[in-house]
Amino acid sequence: MHKPGTGWWVFVLGMILTAGVILWPGREGVVEAVSGQRTLLFTVWGMPFEDLLFRDRYARGFERERPDVHIDYQRYNNDIVMKYNAWHARGKSADVMRLRITDYHGMARRGMLQRLDALPGEGGVSEPLTPADLEEIPRHLRDLLVVEGPQGRGIYGIPQDNAQYGLFHNKSIFEAYNRDHPGEEIAAPTERWTWDDLRDAARRISTWSRERGGEEIRGFDCAVWSWPFMTFFAQAGGRAWGEDGSCTLDVGEAGPEALRLLRQLVEDGSFAPQLSGYMSGTGPDALFARGRTALFMDGSWRIADFDRNAQGLSYAVTPLPRGPERLGGRSAIVSGCVMWGVGVHSEHRDDAMAMLRYLTRPEQAIEYWDTLRVAPPANLAAMRSERFRSTRGVLKDQEDPSKGYEIAPMPRERFEERAAWLLYGVTPDPSTGAPPAFVPVGPFQTELEEEISRMLNEYLKPGSRVDAREAVDRAARNVRGVMERAEGR
Repeated sequence: MHKPGTGWWVFVLGMILTAGVILWPGREGVVEAVSGQRTLLFTVWGMPFEDLLFRDRYARGFERERPDVHIDYQRYNNDIVMKYNAWHARGKSADVMRLRITDYHGMARRGMLQRLDALPGEGGVSEPLTPADLEEIPRHLRDLLVVEGPQGRGIYGIPQDNAQYGLFHNKSIFEAYNRDHPGEEIAAPTERWTWDDLRDAARRISTWSRERGGEEIRGFDCAVWSWPFMTFFAQAGGRAWGEDGSCTLDVGEAGPEALRLLRQLVEDGSFAPQLSGYMSGTGPDALFARGRTALFMDGSWRIADFDRNAQGLSYAVTPLPRGPERLGGRSAIVSGCVMWGVGVHSEHRDDAMAMLRYLTRPEQAIEYWDTLRVAPPANLAAMRSERFRSTRGVLKDQEDPSKGYEIAPMPRERFEERAAWLLYGVTPDPSTGAPPAFVPVGPFQTELEEEISRMLNEYLKPGSRVDAREAVDRAARNVRGVMERAEGR
């Protein structure tokens, strides 16, 4: 008999791994046969401790409200979109699913999601969404919900949260600098800061650190990825996608302006970007946690981590600086969003719609913040509530509090320094009527963000002679090339 070679085992392993992605996980047939309940497959991604929210509070809570429904709860890792696509190819889908807004538009256009604002005769549900259901969703998120899909132009998902990018500052460093410079103090950041204020404070603190010797303190730091660029790009008046879905990254001077600001921070000696990735424990977040950085740009998800792992760190978070006055002083805050959707292949769409409504109530929205504290809920009523001003945290061991927290709590007295800034992002600017927060989305958003990261690594590397205009034009051409190949042109 021929002995199978290595290639055979590779084939078998590949089949097993493929099956792990594609095979349908639900157990609804067994459950319904035994209990007579209707079963909904509820899919999320996240860490094991997040079961406390998604399974114990959301899934079990909905079951208590609807005893005739059983929730088959499934938590996956970050490859969940691959599963959604594979299941859809087989005519399957989760009933209620968690998804990112950067995947939302593509999933809706490919017919993977159930339209939520239409009646059954239009391919919808028996109790569709109404304008009243959308009133408490922040405007910048509400504006992104309408998508052209196989069931017509409408709403195919509802936001759960709205992670925001903010400006962290080390209060101890500012206090030490101001003690050494009476009469020339640097005021703490506010939402009125501009690029000039950011650059001036970072340069002065960096210079002071070098002159006094000892452990170096950076004036400014951030991870090198798409969000810092998209922040400054929007503040300079840029938009990456046109109304027709075309890439407009290279239109106007916003792109070069954003790149030049980042290079100026490097040339000032304020910013030493870690290019092409970094090892855990040595990145910008770790340096800020160790008191080595004065001003640091990062997301709302970082705060609970600092509060748990860097308890001696004295810091506060404020909205991002505005663009310079010469560019109109625009306020723009890059943000992200996670959503809830109903799978188009659901056999119990009305039950799934009822669960989606349950998940997006203010009381459930605030549970998300209270438990995980990674992002504010996408619900203005929840953000206005007193419960938004403190959180309970998540213990590592529910039976033994002495083991500490998995997610640190936020006492009420920390609200102003840790979370008040998030309200600014969703509050309409009186002069424009639009909130500062925005979510960068487009037909090829992932490809655009990858191209921006490559552009930054090339432009910011030591000794780079790449011109800012040349760098932006090249990135835009590369994105258009991807789009053309995808469209078969």
